[in-house]
Amino acid sequence: MKLRHALAVLASVALLLAACGGGGGVGSGGTGGYASGAIAGFGSVIVNDIVFDDSAADVRDGSDTARARSDLRLGMTVEVDSDAIVAGAARASRIRFDSALVGPVAGVDVAADRFTVLGQVVTVDETTVFDDRLAGRLSRLSPGARVEVYALYDAALQRYRASRVDLLVGEPPAYRVRGVASAVDRGARTLQIGSATFAYDRATGVPADLADGQFVRLSLPAAPPIGGHYEVTAFGTAVSGLPELDGVVIKGLVSRLASAASFAVDGRPVDASAAQFEGGTPALGLRVEVEGAMRGGVLRARTVRLKSDEQERSRGFDLRGPIESVGTTVPRSFVLRGLTVGTARADLRYEDGTAADLVAGRCVEVRALLAVTGASLEATRIKFASGCR
Repeated sequence: MKLRHALAVLASVALLLAACGGGGGVGSGGTGGYASGAIAGFGSVIVNDIVFDDSAADVRDGSDTARARSDLRLGMTVEVDSDAIVAGAARASRIRFDSALVGPVAGVDVAADRFTVLGQVVTVDETTVFDDRLAGRLSRLSPGARVEVYALYDAALQRYRASRVDLLVGEPPAYRVRGVASAVDRGARTLQIGSATFAYDRATGVPADLADGQFVRLSLPAAPPIGGHYEVTAFGTAVSGLPELDGVVIKGLVSRLASAASFAVDGRPVDASAAQFEGGTPALGLRVEVEGAMRGGVLRARTVRLKSDEQERSRGFDLRGPIESVGTTVPRSFVLRGLTVGTARADLRYEDGTAADLVAGRCVEVRALLAVTGASLEATRIKFASGCR
């Protein structure tokens, strides 16, 4: 009898923990998981500090074209569908990456850390990843260059905060802009994003409920503006629909604010009336991480965490796996997950090994910051592991 009673108590405790989400992380015991944010590491794919096993994931781009796992890059903004997120890990079933801007650079202001594309102001900082052909960051970017920009739209300042900038070779088949619509004129069939005007009188897929404050994804011909405005050829999916999910984690900028209990993050509505707030309360343009459950197309928040720019800068990137190759010069650099990692920082910390253990094939877990070039990384911590995860 005592044994049966003890087992019953344990079962009750387990059920209580599952109901409260305790003991298992986001979405423990739930129907599935979802995360959106920028890729912050590899060794699987790391988004919002969640390690997603991508070995069986269906990878797609913003046009729903099938892509390879090798096409994923640091700083890309992605959406990840997965099974339940337990203890900070899950198996990804689908990964979709999509950029905010594709088009020609109109101007570069290196001193102000910004440039313009399709009439949109794009800002960069220490966390912005540049591809290898832009190793000099903005100093290598010139007007007329075609770029693809992964970024979040700051509705408060009407500008984009770039997480990755890629240089395109040749003319893309179409230009693209994703942002918040304003000054929607249904009669003239025009709208604005930032200070640029877009005419959609010949566009397909125009949302029936198109209105100010709505996130839109516009395709444009690869051509200069006509008569002071850009011609829109089609509207795409700006905010993907989600099923009922118990484990959802999104990180982005507050794009609409009715109150601290009702706002949107990158166009996705959030009900925070029952949420715990960490680090303050939301304001338009602030970076937040929201954890909760999807119900009826609304994210019912359990936790809302404000993330400062300094927190994002100091966090850095994570890489896990076997060292692919090691340089011969001192201090030595090495290649991990196709990325070059330097070891020159004075604050670099080694765990369970020393610099002498940096050899090809050795399994490591690396925390790193972007190098000043914006293309390679500089390690701040290297932990040697007995096996590769």
